[in-house]
Amino acid sequence: MFLKRPELYHGYLKKGPFFEGWYHKMSSKNGQTFVVIPGIYKSGVNNNQTAFLMLYQGSNERVDYIPFNVNDFQCDTSSYELRLGNNLFSLDRVILDFEYKYLKVEGEITTDKLNPWPVSLFERGCMGWYGYIPTMECFHGILSMNHDLNGYININDNKTTLDQGNGYIEKDWGKNFPKDWIWAQSNHFKKPGLSISASLATIPWKNYEFSGFIIGIQHKRDLYKFTTYNFSKILKIEIENESLFWVIKKGDFELEIKIERGKKGGILYAPDRIDMIPKVKEYLDGEISFRLKKGGKIILEEHSKKTAVEIIGKTDRLINNAI
Repeated sequence: MFLKRPELYHGYLKKGPFFEGWYHKMSSKNGQTFVVIPGIYKSGVNNNQTAFLMLYQGSNERVDYIPFNVNDFQCDTSSYELRLGNNLFSLDRVILDFEYKYLKVEGEITTDKLNPWPVSLFERGCMGWYGYIPTMECFHGILSMNHDLNGYININDNKTTLDQGNGYIEKDWGKNFPKDWIWAQSNHFKKPGLSISASLATIPWKNYEFSGFIIGIQHKRDLYKFTTYNFSKILKIEIENESLFWVIKKGDFELEIKIERGKKGGILYAPDRIDMIPKVKEYLDGEISFRLKKGGKIILEEHSKKTAVEIIGKTDRLINNAI
């Protein structure tokens, strides 16, 4: 199939190095957040292959990495329906059922009113036409900017209801993660139906590299997109004291963003040369503020103190390549 949707599994017949992971962020009505990431890894150096499941509990900063045999990884070819042992992951629901060391987890969560980044022949999801370049180091997909949740998660007999909660789903796949990136996401705002995802990453391209960016603001049925491939222009970008300030323009629209690293974070696992290793610090208590203007008039202005934030690698290189 020429147009393969981002949510599908891309690893069939792929040799290493290769990884693929689906990021499910789930928050209760009172703001308690869990991140669940199923995935698969294939080394390009040795014969190591492993499936995995990560559970990140925002309340205590704990990240658990649970390895699985690759034979336990079973993914449908025509839709995102992934079975990992007794666990099930899809766009519609998540079923958790596993024990590992001192951890016992069960849960069933359903989703409703998903808001995926549109996919078309000319725009392969949030990566646009870059999604068709087979030599890209890392591919990115936003499967739902914001959606409703119902259900529960029970960790060591501590049950949390997710009824009337909200969620976000994205994914990454490819050879490796970028060497530098800044990423932030939140759907915890006073305005209902509002979500933002913003990323800036070092992209290797032939004999040089550049800083590519993807920003989406979902407000009810409207998705405002600022990306490298749609010729949005960075007017200003600077980082100081763990905060990023960013101004981007696209036609009549101008967006100002401020991203601040949080105080409490967990270390997520990420692909390395021979295995998945803990190396990505993600904060779930970061902050984001943004102001969106059209024709000089403010149409959206919001702030959230419950923002997932990652600031990885050499930010000076990332900023210099973006200017």
